[in-house]
Amino acid sequence: MPLFSKPSHEDKRTGYLEKPVDAEPMPLDRTGSLEEPVLPWVIELRVVGTANIVNITTRPTMLIGRSDESRGIFPDIDVSELGGQGAGVSRRHALMLARDNRVTIQDLGSANGTFINGRVLEPKTEYRVHDRDRLRLGRLELQIHFVIKPLVDERTHVGMQNLLKIPVIGDRQNILIFDESEEVCRVLRFVAEKAGFQPTIAMSDTDFMRAIDENPPDMVIMEMTVGDSKGVDLIRYLRNHFRLSTRQLVEAAEAVHSIPETASEDREPQGLLKHIVNEGRQNGNGTVKELVSITNHSRVKPNIPIAITSNVTGGYQMGQAIKAGADIILSKPIAVDELIETLHEMVDKLQTA
Repeated sequence: MPLFSKPSHEDKRTGYLEKPVDAEPMPLDRTGSLEEPVLPWVIELRVVGTANIVNITTRPTMLIGRSDESRGIFPDIDVSELGGQGAGVSRRHALMLARDNRVTIQDLGSANGTFINGRVLEPKTEYRVHDRDRLRLGRLELQIHFVIKPLVDERTHVGMQNLLKIPVIGDRQNILIFDESEEVCRVLRFVAEKAGFQPTIAMSDTDFMRAIDENPPDMVIMEMTVGDSKGVDLIRYLRNHFRLSTRQLVEAAEAVHSIPETASEDREPQGLLKHIVNEGRQNGNGTVKELVSITNHSRVKPNIPIAITSNVTGGYQMGQAIKAGADIILSKPIAVDELIETLHEMVDKLQTA
């Protein structure tokens, strides 16, 4: 039985508005597994002029169109609820294909055409799309957003399919992943596990703080939404939560006896150390001993690396994030090879902390 049945007469094209743009050549061999559980892609389609976002579970081949239960048509990307019928979207309108480090669109002979950045596509021909390109199906206009992609390198890698070699980097360190997107968490979890880490997933502020309290992480990758200050607040919460360590307390305990009562101003302890030393002077070091007894390295990791993911890498908000304690900024779309390098860097930071 063919994958797609023959379109009815109502789905035939009505003619081109202009010449199609030249398409990049695509390999004819399609040997990639359709059963691959996790692909190195996260793609969102945003309906232009609205707040609607179509979240996609990325597969190597995805049908775009409108569902029709009576005909057994169930598209991977269903625009029925977005006014697809009124906008002239066919039931089997187009294909989106993700492989070889690129995403392409192929019109399936739709009634009202498929357009990329205003240019009509020749039917049955694959055209490459890039992050933030405009895709129009009939009169329904969508903007393509790549959230995660395989490689920083934009070139086509023929024969790569969706296979990436992920090296073992970690030694079962606990990595906390915070993102509100289920698909982003799914891919990041997959990469982290393959790289030798134990990922904990949080998709809300409450989950994030609970994870920190119940199972303190060795490192954190967290999303920061542009214009939302909660990301900076969560970084501060994380840093304040881990402000103490056994090493710092032992040094403070020793400092109680090493700093004379009449120390000059330039030798006076500062910040947290000043508070602990003053307490120690008043009660014979009891405060320090008590803090040391309830603090250990399995619970307290003050120098944990924090990486944030964001649509922007500069500006006031990113400056505040760095000031609050973020170590690394990963710009979206996140490239998996760049993520792997970030994991290497975070492990290095742990070892030198």
